[in-house]
Amino acid sequence: MKKTKIAVLAALACAATAASAQQVNTVRVGVAFLSIHSKSNDFTTNGPAFLTPQPAGITVDDASTLVLAYTRRLNEHLDLDFVLGIPPRHDVKGRGTLAPFGTVAKVKQASPTVFVNYNFFDEGAKFRPFVGVGVNYTKFFNRESTSSGDLASGGPTRIDLSSSWGLAGQVGANYKLTDRWSLNGSVAVADVKSDLVATTGSIERRTRIDFRPVVAQVTLGYSF
Repeated sequence: MKKTKIAVLAALACAATAASAQQVNTVRVGVAFLSIHSKSNDFTTNGPAFLTPQPAGITVDDASTLVLAYTRRLNEHLDLDFVLGIPPRHDVKGRGTLAPFGTVAKVKQASPTVFVNYNFFDEGAKFRPFVGVGVNYTKFFNRESTSSGDLASGGPTRIDLSSSWGLAGQVGANYKLTDRWSLNGSVAVADVKSDLVATTGSIERRTRIDFRPVVAQVTLGYSF
């Protein structure tokens, strides 16, 4: 009986050691640069056409931010990867007849994204490239028209932007610095579209924005 207990305890100890060695959790922190390749339709309006001379649209500027991520190991090759950045602020600039007004609005966005990653090479390799597919959710807040935007619209203007769900993909690589510390670099894209409504009094101006973001990030990870 004692030998059996010792064998069981030894097996449990080996299993615990193996689980610890696998280090199924990784937290990462770093920086991300969001390159926005936005495209928008010309504004439509419920008011007189002369209030929105065509063509008139908007473009969204790039931004950078601090990124936080958590990765959960599923097996030797698959990971579940959750990525969230500190909400960056974007300048929104006029296009066409709105171009002379410069920055017409400012907006912040939060865009948590979940990926399933496939890691190449053996688990013990120092350098492991990966590819991932997932889902992105983007919510816009702190939306505000600038003084130039109010001037272009003919008065104080409220900005509304719908939230977005879309597919996302990424490619990147992990490099082990030590048993627990690693560097991660990746480039991700996501399908982010939003309907914008600018309301000035009883006048509404509408457009649809395709943000087409490309996100490059570098993070430092700790596994446990």
